[in-house]
Amino acid sequence: MKKALLPVLMLSSLINTAHAADWFKNNDALTQVHKHLLNNDLPQMFDSLVEVWQINASEYREEHLNTLFAQALNKDCGKTLTKKTLPDWISSVVIKRMMIQSPGRDTFRVEINVESSNNIKNITFEKWVDKVVSSDSEFSKDDQGGNGSSDHRYYKRYNLSTQLNPGLYRLSVKTDARDSWSTWVILGKVVTRQQVRWASKDTWLIDKKELLNPYCPLPKLDVGLFDYVDEKYDKVWGKSYESDYPKSLANEDLPNDRYVLAVSMVQSRWQGDISVEQVQTISKTYDISSEEELK
Repeated sequence: MKKALLPVLMLSSLINTAHAADWFKNNDALTQVHKHLLNNDLPQMFDSLVEVWQINASEYREEHLNTLFAQALNKDCGKTLTKKTLPDWISSVVIKRMMIQSPGRDTFRVEINVESSNNIKNITFEKWVDKVVSSDSEFSKDDQGGNGSSDHRYYKRYNLSTQLNPGLYRLSVKTDARDSWSTWVILGKVVTRQQVRWASKDTWLIDKKELLNPYCPLPKLDVGLFDYVDEKYDKVWGKSYESDYPKSLANEDLPNDRYVLAVSMVQSRWQGDISVEQVQTISKTYDISSEEELK
């Protein structure tokens, strides 16, 4: 029986090899993605992947593209995905995909943070082809420079009805002086490697869902208290942790009041010089009174 099985296995192997050889004789963009990935040529792989995304892909192909993109991130977390650099008037770009879970409601956002020495007029983020991700958006400027520099921080926030889909996007930045810069951005499927959840009224736990990418920064835990003033949430206290994550608030000298407690798990990767963050936030009201002190 084993002797009869061996020729069948050999024939199957030959057929598969022949199909693979025929497949690699193709010279379409998807074949180029595979070839560049196998050769560790990530910039060329990224350019070919952009070209494939520009084709109306089927659901099967989209799943395949997401798998290829995830494999590319396993090389160096996206640091060498593209050789394109930021212009000299932009010092930092951060793209945040955000999910905020509050009691009885989940909200979704995408936020673009740009630090620049020039006056930014607008930031746009569109899904291919020419589709603004949401008509509910807000553009703002923070007069405080980042990292001690004289640059200003600019924010473009899009409020979404659902999680932002994977795919090809176009990021554009324009200044008052008519300088402009744009780039392609590829977003893969949301991968929750670590997730934060409430364990009790004022404590939380971090569930480890998948192994971390060793080439990416460690997930960061942000904890903050917000006060609702003039129809706006102002942060009154906050800390970030890159290890030894706490499970509750430490003793802090804060006025007695009702706050919103927000705990965020931030997982980061790169696309060349651009930082892409996946942010999961849980929030709830939190009362501080003379009878109830922070643990």
